[in-house]
Amino acid sequence: MQLKFFDSPAARKIFLTTSLLVGLSISFIIFVLFLQTSVVSRGRLIFAAVLFILMAGTHYFIALRWANPKLHVIYQNEPGVIVVCLILPLLFLPLIYNPPSYPISPLLRNWTDIAIQFESAANSQSVRFYASDIKLINEKNAIDVQAFNAVGDWQSTGEVFVLKPGSIASLQWVGTVAQSATLTILAPPTDGLLTVYWDRTKTIIELKGGAQRQVVLARKFSIPFAVSVSFFGAEYILLVIIFLVITIFLKDRIVLGARLKRIGFYYWLIFIAVLLSIVLVRIQVESLNGGAAYITSVQMTRHLDVLRGQAPNPWQYRILSEIVAEFFIFIFSFLPLQRAVVLGFIVFRVLQNTVIFLVAFALYKKLSLSNGMALLGIVLLAGTMRGAFYDADLAFNTYFDVIFYLLAALLILNRHYFWVVILTVFASLNRETSGLIPFLLLAAILNDNQPAKKNLTPFFISLAVFFAIFSALRFLIPDRPLFIPYGQPPGPALLIYNLTREFTWNQLFQTLGLIPIVGMLFYFTWPSLWRNYFLVLCPVWFAIHIWASVVGETRLFLVPQALIFIPGSLFALKYVKAFNQPREA
Repeated sequence: MQLKFFDSPAARKIFLTTSLLVGLSISFIIFVLFLQTSVVSRGRLIFAAVLFILMAGTHYFIALRWANPKLHVIYQNEPGVIVVCLILPLLFLPLIYNPPSYPISPLLRNWTDIAIQFESAANSQSVRFYASDIKLINEKNAIDVQAFNAVGDWQSTGEVFVLKPGSIASLQWVGTVAQSATLTILAPPTDGLLTVYWDRTKTIIELKGGAQRQVVLARKFSIPFAVSVSFFGAEYILLVIIFLVITIFLKDRIVLGARLKRIGFYYWLIFIAVLLSIVLVRIQVESLNGGAAYITSVQMTRHLDVLRGQAPNPWQYRILSEIVAEFFIFIFSFLPLQRAVVLGFIVFRVLQNTVIFLVAFALYKKLSLSNGMALLGIVLLAGTMRGAFYDADLAFNTYFDVIFYLLAALLILNRHYFWVVILTVFASLNRETSGLIPFLLLAAILNDNQPAKKNLTPFFISLAVFFAIFSALRFLIPDRPLFIPYGQPPGPALLIYNLTREFTWNQLFQTLGLIPIVGMLFYFTWPSLWRNYFLVLCPVWFAIHIWASVVGETRLFLVPQALIFIPGSLFALKYVKAFNQPREA
């Protein structure tokens, strides 16, 4: 007997709930992007309400009459596909999500609470000031004392406020504010205390007789959390619907792999890799403070410092990427120097990205046995890289690090263990973080089910190579002073700085998204080798970087994302897609 869920009252309730959510999502997004006004407009609110009803009703009718039977078939045969449509937006959306601008409408803005308390000394003269002496500058509007609520023993004539000696009174205001607001107070010339409570902050100013004192307090507000979350949720709901519609249309109609194969799949792969690389490098160059001018000044100076042995520790010992960068400058040396530098550096970065995507595709295909999954993997990796440009130059050594780790994993999967030793030579010259590559090799050898391959010699040689190069670089190059990022020395100070800085967590989410969470939720589906890789790499990697680096510079986490978490998400999708509920007899 076939399942009749999609014909049941429960299914209709689900379709109705989904339709209401879709209607709310569309009307909310359109209101935020196009319908906001600085004063609440009834007409626009009515328009948004009508749009909600139309969108919800249209979706319910189409879902019930057209999508219902098609989803029923998919639900019967491959229920995992529906779950994949729910998971995919969680992987993609955080990587491409841009929150809306700070709201214009008072309905969506932050509320703030201000209390200005005056405490007059008993032996002093009265507190006396005019309404214009206190102003809250809220965007282009200036609010004076008359808009505040006077609490206490004030003697007011509308324009003048007086407080007797030995008294305490306050002025309070609650309302919505623009992205930035400034409170100015011309404190009266009297003895006492002025205390300003602004949301969760408290500022105490001691007043003294003789002269007035200007007090200026400014605050900048971020987008309200509820608005940002609602906007994200609305986009997620619409993406899920889009994925479901695409699934219904493409199901059993287009065999993507077969068609791509007929027109040369690998030509398309190279084209996609190059295109993604060019787009990402352009975004990266635009993110620099000055673009190409930054490359010819700041980045070129850092590059030359490494070549001359004058860079700080640890930059000084990351020589491979700078040697290769110098080679690319030499290739374009027929051009004027500045153009040769810019063109050489940019071509180098484009090639790095292209190699990353091609090697990542090869690795992801070997793990998933699917061209489609592998393509999905490199798109997720591109989305991750798009969010990793904060406070960085072109970061050649970081992207070389990603290449070496992906290559190491691919060589290990193919059981070319001694080739990993050669790879370790180049990786060690590039960056000290390559020191975990030998331990990935160790995890693979111990996990290998072929007794003939359980030879630890490649591991010991690879580890010895790393330590030999690590030590030789520091012996041959004079000791350099340690680089102190943001004035926070590595250790407890930098740890606290990383963990307590709100920007850190925002940047991590923007770069890594929900990919690590989705992958870890399905940790039980990972192959044993990848579970071992996670244990070998991630705890050490995150601990070292939180202790000794600025976590907000999220390019530092491209290696675990590319090597561990994106494959983990692909394992999750593969598991869910293959999961079929047993049919009722």
